[in-house]
Amino acid sequence: MADKENQNRDGVNMSRRDFLKLAGVGAAAYAAAAIPAKAEAENPYNVKTAGIKGKADLLILGNVITMDEYKPYTEAVAVKGDKILYVGEADIARKLCDAHTKIKDYGKNSVYPGFLEAHCHPGAGGYTMTGKVKVDTFAGVESWLKDLKKYIAEHPEKTDIAGEGFSTAGALPTAAMLDEICPDKRVVVESFDKHSMWLNTKAMKDYGINKDAVKKWGTDCVRVDANGNPTGIISEAPTFYVRSQIKISLEEMKKALLAWQDYALSNGYTGTYNAGVDLLSKNEPVAYYELEAEGKLKHYNYSGRYVEDNSDTPEADMDKIAAEAEKHNSKHYHLIGAKVFCDGVVEAHTAWLIDDYSDKPGYKGVQRFADHKKMVRLVKAASDHDMNVHIHSIGDGSTKAWLDAIAEVEEATGNFDMRNALAHLHIVRKEDYKRIADYNVMAVVGMMWIEGDNPVFTQEIEYVGKDRAFNDYPIKSLIDSGAVIGSHSDYPVSPYFSVPQSVCYGAIGYLPSKGIKTLRHKEQCISRRDTLRALTINVAYMWHEENRMGSLETGKLANITIFDKDFMKDDFKDIEKAKCLATYVDGELVYNA
Repeated sequence: MADKENQNRDGVNMSRRDFLKLAGVGAAAYAAAAIPAKAEAENPYNVKTAGIKGKADLLILGNVITMDEYKPYTEAVAVKGDKILYVGEADIARKLCDAHTKIKDYGKNSVYPGFLEAHCHPGAGGYTMTGKVKVDTFAGVESWLKDLKKYIAEHPEKTDIAGEGFSTAGALPTAAMLDEICPDKRVVVESFDKHSMWLNTKAMKDYGINKDAVKKWGTDCVRVDANGNPTGIISEAPTFYVRSQIKISLEEMKKALLAWQDYALSNGYTGTYNAGVDLLSKNEPVAYYELEAEGKLKHYNYSGRYVEDNSDTPEADMDKIAAEAEKHNSKHYHLIGAKVFCDGVVEAHTAWLIDDYSDKPGYKGVQRFADHKKMVRLVKAASDHDMNVHIHSIGDGSTKAWLDAIAEVEEATGNFDMRNALAHLHIVRKEDYKRIADYNVMAVVGMMWIEGDNPVFTQEIEYVGKDRAFNDYPIKSLIDSGAVIGSHSDYPVSPYFSVPQSVCYGAIGYLPSKGIKTLRHKEQCISRRDTLRALTINVAYMWHEENRMGSLETGKLANITIFDKDFMKDDFKDIEKAKCLATYVDGELVYNA
């Protein structure tokens, strides 16, 4: 039934307003987009095609799904240099070829625009692949300790032990547990959501997690025992402080980013947003600069620089970010604004809620960047530099607070095209759905987070109650209110990084292999096309790059991905198993299965 409903929604004729919404154009941009009907039909994205002439260097044939609403399906994409020369019928495309044209015929396989990721952590993802031990989140303390002990024994050369994956669900582990397996080296294990850490005693001593830290950050962020001593579990601000003290060399960061790049390209992604490019290491931005200079950066990277909680100098922060962008932005690396954290996460009791936590009456979570005047100053400073602010916002208290600040700035400046972003949007007030749309704020959502049958969801019900838990992640409600959504994985915070799985979760709310029992709320499922837009053109719109990427159209970058399944028509059981066959960036084959 869900499949049929999706097909019906996708098959209706669209008004111009609907088209612009589908293409990712917000309310303010729509108002400014009064172009003549003839020009609109000929060139709906105002793509500049001048200069693309001559015979094709590359011809790709297959079941082409363009994400261009005027030509949604076709047969061929012809490429000249790094741009698309032609999209259309195969017979016409072949006339653009000569003896030097490479022809790739993918038969019945599907050709898509390169997929785009709206919020993740490439450096952390690559570093996990190359230098950390990962524990099974839901396996429990004994399993975590076993995995850590094995890794420590296999890597005697390491002076610091870095791990990730543990969960804050249930009884929390302690430093003493880590001391039993490794008392003489620093051990730092991040939680799966990256908002908490588990440290041994040596790490606590070396990184200053003591009673002074308790006074500075409070017991919601530095957990203590009955005597007021830190237990080894920290959350939010002290977690970010400890992370900043861990040294990762430039060469390690370059290795990590190349590992990430290979992983992203093999999954069909040609561009990602790095949500805090300097969060893991100050060397991460430098690694990008050097890899680009060395010709090794193939993947498109858009980034936000971390601005500390309630910064006293938001104007200077944005001046610095803008100066860095001016100096270092390049073809494949773009610094586009600031990244801030307003709150934490539900599973650590650190999301900022308007109403109390169900299991802790009188408690509403942790407010991180929550000073209204400083919020306004930061958004205004970003606007002055034609940049944006990308906000981690889990709870409804956080989302309301930042919408208040964004609204104040946009109404004062008249700049409704900043495309600021609220990322995650776990719990949202209904009255804020339309405000997100009206102020052209990107709703960056985790479609793969809506699973309703796992330990995190069970914990969520305990913490916030069934009503909030079963009505969170209001993705379709946001779309129906006019908001532009972009899909994120938040990898490696989330273990999921998959276009096929995103399509399944977005359109039917569960993975067929796991069964419908994991469906949380069917009413928040969206159409297949809305799901694909959230993975392509909408994310390009967030980056102000909709004229260059996000769909297959003449004049756009030749960023193209081939999968062995048709996400618009195939059965979801088959879609879940879809494989990426090839990925092209700038017309170059960068991944071949």
